[in-house]
Amino acid sequence: MTEMTAKLNFYCAWFCPFAQRAWIALLEKGVNFEYIEYNPYKEKTKEFLQLNPRGLVPVIEVNGQSVYESDVCIEFIDEYGGPANRLLPAEPTARAKTRIVCGFISREIIPAFYGLLLKQDKNAQEKIKAALLHNLKTLLTYKPDSTPFFGGNKLGMADIMLVPFAMRFPVLSHYRGFVIPETRDYESFHRWMKACKEQTSVIKTTCDIDKAIMVYQSYADGTANVRSKI
Repeated sequence: MTEMTAKLNFYCAWFCPFAQRAWIALLEKGVNFEYIEYNPYKEKTKEFLQLNPRGLVPVIEVNGQSVYESDVCIEFIDEYGGPANRLLPAEPTARAKTRIVCGFISREIIPAFYGLLLKQDKNAQEKIKAALLHNLKTLLTYKPDSTPFFGGNKLGMADIMLVPFAMRFPVLSHYRGFVIPETRDYESFHRWMKACKEQTSVIKTTCDIDKAIMVYQSYADGTANVRSKI
């Protein structure tokens, strides 16, 4: 069996937005895989740590080799799944620009998401809310007005990097009162969000928001064993 025809073992946790990125990518590419539910916060077995020394999901295993880190997994899936339904453009400049957008999401959106949940000081929370809204507005300048997604007329890597966290914005609303305004500045975001919610890969991989709210309770009340990076 060659690598390209081998079934992938996909280690995922239903509640994890980083793992959801890889899960969406697998469905978008139509890759054959076996879903393995694994909660790294309940156990970190020796066998799993051999797959990912960090002990986190997502992890993809194929032919005894492993791939981890959500952005790396997306690119691996895109290459592994062949040229059909590309998640990154084939043209080098467009591909580089996609990575620039992904980098912005990783630096400016995700830390603010977790920072807003983790900070207990009200003034700090308000500053992060304002920064997150500003960063989202900046991010939208990378998205063409003529297409529903950052990747064009279908989900691409940038969309996949953002959508699991955008789908969890109601968690921020529940705990911190974070709301994206229904104003002209954010019309593009709301159109993008509506288009994402209609995608089968997003529907199949998104957890119930009430369960997500429960998962993040320890972040919001300050009892989680994790620190904010902002």
